[in-house]
Amino acid sequence: MSGKKLNYSTVERFKNCTVPQEVEDDILETFAKYSIDHDMTVQDTQSYFEDLQLPRELYKLIRKEDIVIDGTDVVDFDKIVRQTFHLLIFMNNEDVINSFWALLLKNSGRSEKFPEVKLKDHILSIKDLQKVDVLLNNNNSSNKNTSGVDIIGMLTCATYGSRVYMTYLDFADVLGRLGYLQF
Repeated sequence: MSGKKLNYSTVERFKNCTVPQEVEDDILETFAKYSIDHDMTVQDTQSYFEDLQLPRELYKLIRKEDIVIDGTDVVDFDKIVRQTFHLLIFMNNEDVINSFWALLLKNSGRSEKFPEVKLKDHILSIKDLQKVDVLLNNNNSSNKNTSGVDIIGMLTCATYGSRVYMTYLDFADVLGRLGYLQF
């Protein structure tokens, strides 16, 4: 972000980003394969993402409720388009996301505690984020409220208050909303 102030338009720009027509056409063409004879369901999503040649390590992290019509297993077209485009953004910004995520994992102790877990498969609990918060406050003891609510607020922001843990995709989404990702 390099000096820019965070404002609501930065957040909205990522959340409601315009999918380029060519990308949307590819998504629509692939979506149509799974929804011509019947509604596309969650069971079709692995094949859908594979047809788009997206990496399994990313699409496996998408939660069912983020792509379906509420209360069903039927995939919502608008949600799958947005999730698919965000995956493409995350792929294009993988180095940025990985470096920040690895830093969080290191400072929470998770990367040392669970070295066999792949980078993108780690999750951060509220306790992990509290460890990072304590570390930040100890390193910046002259400025007492350096992180406080903000680091824990990141979890709430990442999960819309629905979970007490954060995944790699949740974190990537936060970075997008903060304006750290190029798209």
